[in-house]
Amino acid sequence: MNLNKKIASLLILGVLSVGSWSCRKMLDVPTEDKLDSINGFKNLSDADAAVIGIYGQFQGLEKLYILQNELRGDLVDVTSRSSADLQELSSHTTSRTNPYVDPRPYYQVIVNCNDVLKNFDAMKANLRMSVDDYNKRYSDIAALRSWIYLQLGIQYGSIPYITEPFKSVDDFNNLASYPKTTFDELLDKLIAFNEALPYKEAYAYPSGSSLYVTIDGNSTQKLFISKAFLLGDLYLWKGNYIKAAENYAKLMNAENNSGDNFRFNFYKINNFTDATYANLAVQYTRSQDESSLLNSTEAGWRAIFGLPTTLSAWGSEWFWAMPFNPAFKPVNPMLDLCSPLKSYQIKPSQAIKDLWNSQTANNGIPYDPRSKLSFNTSAMGDAITKLTDNGGKWGIYRAALLHLRFSEAANRDGQTKLGWAFLNIGLNRTYYVGTFLAGAMSPVSVAELNTMITPYPQDSPYYFDARKNNDVSGTWYRSCGIRTRANVTPIDVSFQTNVVGLEGKLIEEAALELAFEGNRWPDLVRIARRQNNPAFLADRIYQKLLKAGNPNAASVRQKLMDPANWYLPFDWSK
Repeated sequence: MNLNKKIASLLILGVLSVGSWSCRKMLDVPTEDKLDSINGFKNLSDADAAVIGIYGQFQGLEKLYILQNELRGDLVDVTSRSSADLQELSSHTTSRTNPYVDPRPYYQVIVNCNDVLKNFDAMKANLRMSVDDYNKRYSDIAALRSWIYLQLGIQYGSIPYITEPFKSVDDFNNLASYPKTTFDELLDKLIAFNEALPYKEAYAYPSGSSLYVTIDGNSTQKLFISKAFLLGDLYLWKGNYIKAAENYAKLMNAENNSGDNFRFNFYKINNFTDATYANLAVQYTRSQDESSLLNSTEAGWRAIFGLPTTLSAWGSEWFWAMPFNPAFKPVNPMLDLCSPLKSYQIKPSQAIKDLWNSQTANNGIPYDPRSKLSFNTSAMGDAITKLTDNGGKWGIYRAALLHLRFSEAANRDGQTKLGWAFLNIGLNRTYYVGTFLAGAMSPVSVAELNTMITPYPQDSPYYFDARKNNDVSGTWYRSCGIRTRANVTPIDVSFQTNVVGLEGKLIEEAALELAFEGNRWPDLVRIARRQNNPAFLADRIYQKLLKAGNPNAASVRQKLMDPANWYLPFDWSK
């Protein structure tokens, strides 16, 4: 069987209907229909259909991605109803037959990406697509493939790196015979490849593009991968901190034509609110009354996960997220795994609950309010709501993650105070030197005002203008820091000069802010590798298992003290 025809039959899921994308019609196409790949890439509509088809298949990776990155970490635990496979994954005892170890789902998407990229090349050569349209679509799918390869490297260590289309199904079945690329070599290849892409703007497709539309109430603008975010992550893993910071800063300072609402609010992590802009901060309607915590999918911190994708407030936090529409298939797979009313196979670990309970809110309440906004407690069990609110979205990149990753890079590049600022209380409150006029946050002098600009050249990724008085409003003046937005107390100022200490606090904050979203295992591996400290990872897994009453907690810790055991077996023999 020609593999191109098998791939093309998947791509037909992205067919255009009456000039706009129709989720229902994509899903109603009979699987036996075939679209020959040579004749199926005739024009821009066919190219767009291929892009949507790839992302449709990619969305099927969410379950594997979340379970590998969270259940193998310390923030998610199994329940009494969990399958044996998930119990193995959580306790790092996975057998080779465990379906959650299988790398094939990742490579099935990669194979399709390779075929689409080849056909895009042919379309450009045959003048079936303009150079500009080619640049955007080729760069998008190529970056998506690179993101998948990064996940494979994190999970499996050494892997086959295949960028050319297979000629037959047999080639795919024999992938195990291909030479392996080490994780470090893979990072080098991915960095070089993505730096050479012809289109690397903040958004994959600009306003007005045929791929930038609204489908069944969901905008596609954030459906596509953010290439600058990916490059920042690749450089962060490689240890090139200034290049990581440069790429993250491109997104932190991204602009569009939406005026001040965008300039002051998008990706800034603030707790500012007005009549036209929803506040995504943790809020209490009565200062010291914990029962007055705003626990809503329409406003406040929980709304980050529950708001419709067409709203400005949702877009101010998210760079890359794939929504599910509960009216159509596919259904969010996390609904079944997280709900006590369904199969209920994962829950918050005691370790993350203890970490949330060790924090103090700014109003004196003795726990981190984000815990109440991330999961619900009932007689049936603790249910993770963050992944399922309003049907759920597969959220991959958002502003809080960006600020934490930028701070991690800046801290390791010697800008520890800057990293502390983004983590805790924002820029102007950290850097300001002087006094304020009575009753207002207005500096007495211009010199004092200018201390609200971070002390770096304007072409530096570390330059941020947070000035504010009656005459000047710097772009970053509303930046309040992640912990301030979460309404929890800042960490001690001594961490402004403690590189390793702040790094630990940033990863701790990532647990508090980003729990269950799919970042935990990579965070633990990255820091343990960087610090050459296996205990950084092993101790946290040990504590999760110990608190869960797992009798093998100590032996698992000992196992994870060997970095070779951080990686899943790459078994292609199934």
